[in-house]
Amino acid sequence: MDQPVDHTFYVDESGIPSTGLALYTALGVPTGRAPEVLRAWRDLRNQWYCEYGVPKDFELHATNFLSGRGRPGGRNPAKIDRYRMAQAALDVIGAQPSISIVTVYTEGLEHWGRAKRQAYEGLLRRLDRRLAESGERAALVVDGDGSEHLYEEVHQQVGPRHIPFAATEVPAHTSALIQMADVVAHSACQAIARQHSRRFMWGWYSRHLPKAPAPERC
Repeated sequence: MDQPVDHTFYVDESGIPSTGLALYTALGVPTGRAPEVLRAWRDLRNQWYCEYGVPKDFELHATNFLSGRGRPGGRNPAKIDRYRMAQAALDVIGAQPSISIVTVYTEGLEHWGRAKRQAYEGLLRRLDRRLAESGERAALVVDGDGSEHLYEEVHQQVGPRHIPFAATEVPAHTSALIQMADVVAHSACQAIARQHSRRFMWGWYSRHLPKAPAPERC
């Protein structure tokens, strides 16, 4: 019988293909602690519904949401309100004592697929080293529909001893924890890229996630 895992890491990607920046963020949740994390998230979503009319099951996809795209519940919140909601989401994530955050990125590769592969490989190696230090094991859950071969291929290539199985792909709209990883990854992207059009986001990652280590380049 397989040994149980000690953590599940929920993983999402971000990046800017035109510059070769690719990154993956993993939110680690200890086994048995997901209910308390999700309870805090549900409280936030209830607040959004009461204050802004954003349905509790509306998928938070940071790139679209912060760009003003989408009309949750038939409404179109002002951009400043969208920014406030995203920052509140980061505050809730950052306040959870059980959550750990790891972000790994690569930059400058011209081929986007190669950049993503390198960033994911870097994340896998970083997580495996961390788990080796603590003597723990983990599972991975990543945003996807089951059609991405990268995760299985990189897992076989790296052979992480403390992550026994390749990442399970789960559509983001079905997982609040993947959506949480998405908003963290998007914030990490701007902490690195510092695009002028997203200047308002440059400090979000460090300000709202003070316990998270800085994104690590691989």
